[in-house]
Amino acid sequence: MRFAGWRGAAGKGEWHGFCTNSVAQAAGGLAPRLGFCNAQRGSSRMHLTLSIAGHGHHPAAWRVSSPAAQAGGLPRYDAPALRAQAGLLDAVFFVPPARDEVPGDGASDTLNPDALPLIGSLVARTGHLGLGASVPVAYTEPFHTARAFSVLDNLSAGRAAWLVDLRGAGRADPRHAHVAQLDAQGHYERAREYIEVAMQLWDSWEDEAVVADKAAGVYADSDRIHPIHHAGKYFTVRGPLTAVRPRQGHPVIVMDDMSEQGRGLAAAFADVVLASCGAPGEAAALAADLRSRAAACGRTAGSPRVLATVSPILAGSDEAAAERARQLDALAGPDAPGLPGLRYVGTPAGLADLMAEWHAVGACDGFNVAPPVLAEDLDTLAGAVLPLLQQRGLFRTAYEGASLREHLGLARPLNRYSRKAA
Repeated sequence: MRFAGWRGAAGKGEWHGFCTNSVAQAAGGLAPRLGFCNAQRGSSRMHLTLSIAGHGHHPAAWRVSSPAAQAGGLPRYDAPALRAQAGLLDAVFFVPPARDEVPGDGASDTLNPDALPLIGSLVARTGHLGLGASVPVAYTEPFHTARAFSVLDNLSAGRAAWLVDLRGAGRADPRHAHVAQLDAQGHYERAREYIEVAMQLWDSWEDEAVVADKAAGVYADSDRIHPIHHAGKYFTVRGPLTAVRPRQGHPVIVMDDMSEQGRGLAAAFADVVLASCGAPGEAAALAADLRSRAAACGRTAGSPRVLATVSPILAGSDEAAAERARQLDALAGPDAPGLPGLRYVGTPAGLADLMAEWHAVGACDGFNVAPPVLAEDLDTLAGAVLPLLQQRGLFRTAYEGASLREHLGLARPLNRYSRKAA
């Protein structure tokens, strides 16, 4: 069997399919050093999500992408979402591009549409796939965000996810001039309060609050609707929310900020963490750190789920993949941002080997795939990589649950007000 191997490049790692070192060797005896037991090593199927940004995560994706864009330049997202669902992925996440300012020369696709209506447009088109939208906390308000996700989660029968966008620390954005600039500490303090307020608002309606008793003329039980009366440093919110509690209790909360402050927030609130790690030992150390912090916050064992982000440039041979990567990089230019997470260059079989090895040593709970060119790389992932993982028993062959929390094996949060009453 051939394995992908690690190569350091310009301070950033890249895996190539033509190296013969196994991932276990590259990890330097990862499992014994980190104390993984057999139950943690490959004992369950991996989770797989898809991260969507424009025509793809590579800056040159728009120049080589085959599907036509819609009027106004937006890519069409219904076909990729349906392809991801046919591949039985846990969820798709709509994320902003690495560089979202519009360049003066017009050479880059930096469109950053509001992800909330994007996932709303896909609710009726999909029936099992989780749908995640990135919403920034620096320039928005928790009441509106909580209400939007409550509605989307109920419309989708429990398939919504909120990617908490924590960018913007310590810098002003002229597009949101009304927002006071905060230093990094203030930015993360505000983010913590923002998330806490959103969770209180989701719980402000208990699950049995709506009774719809026509004979008695009672629509809702007022004893089960709770103003939250929040008055904090950054927000004052009375509540309750003007939408019923989400189907999942809370939508799945996803984070990818692995700064010291970001890790603190992820440990306290995140259900899923998207990790940018160059090697399995790095991913395992991150997961251990997050779970230790989460346990100190009183969360259940195994929280949060950690998915390693991988950006695979795939082709039928290692040489063809390397040439494809070279062409994409040349089209993007030397100053273009890099791909998120681990950049893999090689064949579908090599990528399946890499994923299987990381999973076998317990490095992560699965992978978040960030296709460099959305349509082409998603087709290769679904058609050539996923079947190999399924043949090994590492990925599902059918959806077994209905909600995104069920796909991910996450418990439904208890309502804080119902818990107090009990």
